[in-house]
Amino acid sequence: MNYRRNLFIAKMGFLVVIIVSVIAVRWLFVPGFLPTHDGEYHLIRFYEFGRMIASGHLFPRWAPGLNSGYGVPLFSFFYPLPNYIGSFFHLLGWSLADSFRLTMAAGYILAIAASYVWLKRLYGILPAVLGSVMGAFVPYWFVDIFVRGSVGEVLALGFVFSALAGIAYGKKKLLAFMVAGIIVSHNIMAMIFLPVLFIYAWMTDRSMLRWMIVGIVLTSYFWVPAIAERGYVTGLNTVNVRDHFPQLVQILIPSWGTGLSGSGYALDEMSYQVGFAPMLILLISPILLWRRERYASVFIVAACVAFFLMLEISIPIWENIPFLINIQYPWRLLSVGIVATPFLTAAMLSRIRWPLISVGVVLCAVFVSYSYTKPVLYDVRPDDYYLSRREFTDGTSSLGNGFSTVWMGWQRDRPEARMEIISGVGLVTMKEEGVTTFTGEVVSSSGGVLRTHVAYYPGWRVLVDGKDANATPDEKGMISTTFSSGTHMITTYFSETPLRIVVDLVSFGCLFWLLSSTILTYTYENRYRYHPS
Repeated sequence: MNYRRNLFIAKMGFLVVIIVSVIAVRWLFVPGFLPTHDGEYHLIRFYEFGRMIASGHLFPRWAPGLNSGYGVPLFSFFYPLPNYIGSFFHLLGWSLADSFRLTMAAGYILAIAASYVWLKRLYGILPAVLGSVMGAFVPYWFVDIFVRGSVGEVLALGFVFSALAGIAYGKKKLLAFMVAGIIVSHNIMAMIFLPVLFIYAWMTDRSMLRWMIVGIVLTSYFWVPAIAERGYVTGLNTVNVRDHFPQLVQILIPSWGTGLSGSGYALDEMSYQVGFAPMLILLISPILLWRRERYASVFIVAACVAFFLMLEISIPIWENIPFLINIQYPWRLLSVGIVATPFLTAAMLSRIRWPLISVGVVLCAVFVSYSYTKPVLYDVRPDDYYLSRREFTDGTSSLGNGFSTVWMGWQRDRPEARMEIISGVGLVTMKEEGVTTFTGEVVSSSGGVLRTHVAYYPGWRVLVDGKDANATPDEKGMISTTFSSGTHMITTYFSETPLRIVVDLVSFGCLFWLLSSTILTYTYENRYRYHPS
């Protein structure tokens, strides 16, 4: 009876946490346009990503419609999982704007639910509920969701909490998948949180560390080419870190705005606050928990380091540790508080003998932050609103259209024809113009050079009458190939390079091994459970 009663209470606690998380992001379930800093970039990415999947690319790397139709290797470098989820919602019939909001809602609810599951393992049901609810109302959540529209960061945080739960419960294969989820949700968040997860796993069960490495290997299809091909693109990081250090008063004193970050945006500037309740928790926890709680030092130190690195005094560290520049915005480290707050809250409240006091503290924290949960919401914008406007479709889906290949910058005008003879006498007739495959029939009496109006990038190949031909970038950064006199069928198409093929196979092999071993283990355990020898 006690087991059933405890199970029922645990389920009720989980239900409470889910209800609270849905209330916090209720506006994500209301039709309409949610104006955010990055939102419209993501809508176009969902659309382009979905086109690539529909054309048979399981690992999309090219955005064919961007750069005024010349294309750009956007998905080789920008985190793919939000695009998989968003394009899936879009395939099911939701609009691009709806798909964007639902993807963010899924990430947020996953984070709060996983937080509860993790903390319940450590401190029991009531502290887990209270810690998760406190964490659900950390102000930076609503900056990420309703102001920035950073769907990748929101999803990544969901997998961070899931990874922490996997470590706490000793679920090694789950941990591998969750680490992979963090990396493909937002690679910068992976830089921030993988060290924290490694330390937490080291303190909990060192055998978990190898499964974190498995998760990293699982995503090698994404990060290996991204690192190897960085030299082929420009504009991966156009942010000057020095412009984005908040002042101490901005971190400590609650404020709210939907503006941008950086110098010159003082009016309605984006909020950099830690939040009153999280700040109080972070100040008290070292006194109550240091040396008394096994894992407290991990999250207290992580929060303190993050706090210090957000201040201008830390500029020498940013300048002398090169990889830190990839974080781009020092205030992005506010996300560490999202993870530290629920843990430290649950750890402290588990020591209080009067539950009503604990509940009252959390309710006060929710009341203080509740006003941040209502965003600006505009009238519904159908997909055609975005797909028929060149300001959305013809850019590079990056800040200032700064992202491009080293051979071709952003093009303002679309090509008049997909293929063109630029040298010699002849006529080209298009036979197929797909997403990443273009075939033309060339009739020439002299031979010459054919240009395909696509931005050159490794992976683009050319076939002349079914045989490989040289695909080289010309002076305009497009794909050109020579042909002889006569009639020829010339096909230009996008494929994987040898390196990408190898890491694709590594990721597929790792995924197959994880899934098959999980299924075999589950089958064996159930057979033994119900049919003991």
